[in-house]
Amino acid sequence: MGRPSRAAERTEQIMEATGRCLRTHGLAGTTLERVAEESGLSRSHVRHYVGNRDDLLRSFATWLYTGYEAEFIRAVAEAEPRDKLPFTMDYLFGQGLMPTSDDDTIIRELVTAGLTDESVRTILQGKYQRAVDTIGDALAAEYPSATPAALRSTAYGLWCLALGNSMIGDLGMPVASGGLVRTAADALLDQLATKMAAAAAAAG
Repeated sequence: MGRPSRAAERTEQIMEATGRCLRTHGLAGTTLERVAEESGLSRSHVRHYVGNRDDLLRSFATWLYTGYEAEFIRAVAEAEPRDKLPFTMDYLFGQGLMPTSDDDTIIRELVTAGLTDESVRTILQGKYQRAVDTIGDALAAEYPSATPAALRSTAYGLWCLALGNSMIGDLGMPVASGGLVRTAADALLDQLATKMAAAAAAAG
């Protein structure tokens, strides 16, 4: 396999530097000048490879989330049908989405950027939608007779619980690392199973 292109190497260098700047200086303090200094490149080189600051944030959002998204989606897709939902639940309500690194700070800054930047918002919406779809796939493997609407609403509920719990964990609240959120998530699964049983009884 050949060496990565110079452009790919420089872009990776800039993305990593952008992450460090967001962690240290926040969204407002992440300027092209600071990213250039952090990356060891000139400001003109940063502009050459990623464009202006808005372009930089959009590229960074895609770069950061692609790693998480690909890992999660691939793991669910490759799991045996009986293992898809257990893995998904462990990922969402174990350590998968709990704040274990500085990436959580970065993600909060990107969400803030998405409030005013439509392109960043669209990127985040797409990434989150694919996560919800993946959760839905795991649910469908476990509950094959569930309706699409029931799968979709349950998948969305699980995703919201996981994200909300991660945010509470960022605040250092002990409750976030306890079992309450998993209990709430299991209740959603119980509700889905109850709906399926009721539908089967009505059909029978």
